[in-house]
Amino acid sequence: MTSHESEPRQSEVPPGGTAFGVMLRSLRRAARLTLEELSETSGVSVRALGDLERGRSRGPQRRTVDALAAALRLDEEQCERLQRLADAGRERGGAPASPYLLRTVPDFTGREQELAGLEALVNGTRTRAAVLFGPGGQGKTTLAAEAVRRLSGAFPDGCVCVQLHGMSESPLPAAEALVLLLTALGHPPDRIPVDPVAREAVYRAALAGRRALVVLDDAADESQTRPLLPDAEGSFVLVTSRRPLAGLEGVRRIRLGGLSGGESARLLERILGTPRTGGQPEAITRLTELCGHLPLALRIVGNRLSSRPSWTPARLVGQLADEERRLSALVAGDLAVRSALALSYGQLTDPHRMLLRRLALLPGHDTGPDLAAVLGGEDPLTTEDSLDLLVDRGLLEETSPRRYALHDLVRLFARERLRDEEGDPDTVHIKVADWLLRSASAAGRLFEAPDTAPQSWTGEPAPFTPASAAEAEQWLTTERAHWAGALPVMSAAGRHREILHTARTLYWFSDRWDTWPEWRTLFSHGVRSAAALGDRAAEAYQLNCLAWTYSVSDGRHQEAEEHARRALELATKAGDVAQQAWASTYIAGACMSLDRPAEAAEAAENAVRLFATTGDEAGQVVSQRVLGSALREAGRAEEALALHLALLGARAGDVPGFQEFAEAIVRHQIARDLLALERWSEAAQAFRAVMAPVTHGGTSRFQARALAGLATALEQCGELTDAHANFTEAHRLFITAGDTTSAAETASALARLAETSG
Repeated sequence: MTSHESEPRQSEVPPGGTAFGVMLRSLRRAARLTLEELSETSGVSVRALGDLERGRSRGPQRRTVDALAAALRLDEEQCERLQRLADAGRERGGAPASPYLLRTVPDFTGREQELAGLEALVNGTRTRAAVLFGPGGQGKTTLAAEAVRRLSGAFPDGCVCVQLHGMSESPLPAAEALVLLLTALGHPPDRIPVDPVAREAVYRAALAGRRALVVLDDAADESQTRPLLPDAEGSFVLVTSRRPLAGLEGVRRIRLGGLSGGESARLLERILGTPRTGGQPEAITRLTELCGHLPLALRIVGNRLSSRPSWTPARLVGQLADEERRLSALVAGDLAVRSALALSYGQLTDPHRMLLRRLALLPGHDTGPDLAAVLGGEDPLTTEDSLDLLVDRGLLEETSPRRYALHDLVRLFARERLRDEEGDPDTVHIKVADWLLRSASAAGRLFEAPDTAPQSWTGEPAPFTPASAAEAEQWLTTERAHWAGALPVMSAAGRHREILHTARTLYWFSDRWDTWPEWRTLFSHGVRSAAALGDRAAEAYQLNCLAWTYSVSDGRHQEAEEHARRALELATKAGDVAQQAWASTYIAGACMSLDRPAEAAEAAENAVRLFATTGDEAGQVVSQRVLGSALREAGRAEEALALHLALLGARAGDVPGFQEFAEAIVRHQIARDLLALERWSEAAQAFRAVMAPVTHGGTSRFQARALAGLATALEQCGELTDAHANFTEAHRLFITAGDTTSAAETASALARLAETSG
């Protein structure tokens, strides 16, 4: 509905008065001046002053306003507001009016939940005010206009709108806003009290006697808004603000975030029309992502494409994909994302600006107070207060309790400010990266064997030091994008010893979450750092770790073998028997996955011999288990079963949780041995006894393999219903784990069962 007749009645000043005139009268009376006295002081005639106050002259020139401001002894902010009202009067060319009307848009999209919430509030009897709040660019004013349009039928006395200029350098004081509201409600201008308290009482009485909708757009804070709220049933006040105005009593708060993906695409389609967007769903989707689903950015993109008929959405995608140019590209006429963000940024204190800028240095999506405190140099409690303030100002999002994230476009803005205001941030960047690796090492040490020799690593501020393994695991899991992102920073700074320290300390913890992609990042940097230091033994160690992650995490067995053979070569030159043993173990595992069981068995036997000389109990268990698996794949399942049975209960060292993990893996291998021997009933029983290692995360793939083995045994036993159920669950878990090859195999097994049953 966009016709003139469909628009609700909105007003701010009734016929016979203007905002400028009402304000001038109020200021004159507050100064206790008569028309004659003001005329004498300002040099403006009494007749001209009377015409201005009565609204006959709507927009005086700047020199007149300056003369009046000097005579009234107005400060700079008051003078600016008076001038703004004069400018608005001149722009309207003498039409009656209203300096501020909410404007609806014909392509309004989304926000149905918020509108439904407002409708419920309007039709209720308790809450008589609501605050629409959220970051700049979320469309708060546009939503308020749509709410006025939809809800106008519930307010027979019309709608009153006031722009409070909360984001400007001179927000409209509540006392002056009351003048505008009272005149808009039909109160005679010459009967508006000079005293602000009396003025507020008159305003509330006027609201109580009618059913009107009052919109207070762009509120700065509670002190500006509180005097403008109703205290009786009847009228309803809708406030828009970038802040939640948490200090206001008796209001409902509705936070505006980004649009959904579907809503974002529909908004672009409504702006551009189907002919421009049809057949290009990928480009439209990418545009919405690059806009961060921010309504202002989407409108800018739509308007830019509308003004360039020859441009395709894909062309604009190319411009916005460059992060360095994105904010500059998100401009259309007087609409600009950067300007909207700059308004909020400009109202922050220097410490809060610094914190916001430096948050752009963090590689992860969100952060907690401990890490953010390193950026700003404050303690975590003070930093948490600062983070909450940035949330209130709409520049930060609280994604979960005590976790904070920058919107993508805010991150780009903060990065620009960091570059422009702090120059080279390398010192801070390295300080944060150093803290992250020290904290990761402190957490990782809780998963090493108790007798592992401690390594000293000093630095300020003090690292995060977990009190328990559970707390350490939580930190390493939550902050993994950050500590992994710190590695290239430390590498570029030549901090190779610190990188090696972290890689070694996290060695045993990596086994608990073996599918994390961060391990390849960590151990790749470990290899490069060891090479940079010329330490062959350390390089062999890191190559072995890298071979493990290529094999276990990525299933890239050819590359795993290459890394393990390089590790074996370096470890042999360095005389490091332990790393020779681990390299042989990883070579065996890779050869087995590459269908070369005889080579796998030979490499595993070599690993067993080498581990026997080092006394590494964990290594002996692992290498013997791999040897058994290689024997089975080579057609020697009886030998494999005997070897695996002998490993049950074998001591696997003192690494926390590794004994249980090794036991679970051995039991799984025993079940597979029985399956290879076609001892179906025993295999089914053995697979049922396999339990996922509770000390290790990411066990979906392990459970899926056990269930698939159980289903295979049950199928051979003729228990087709149970086999189908276990194949189905295994298929689901393989998909969850991202193992598409195994998922396809279980899907084929399900199809085979369906054909057999049919």
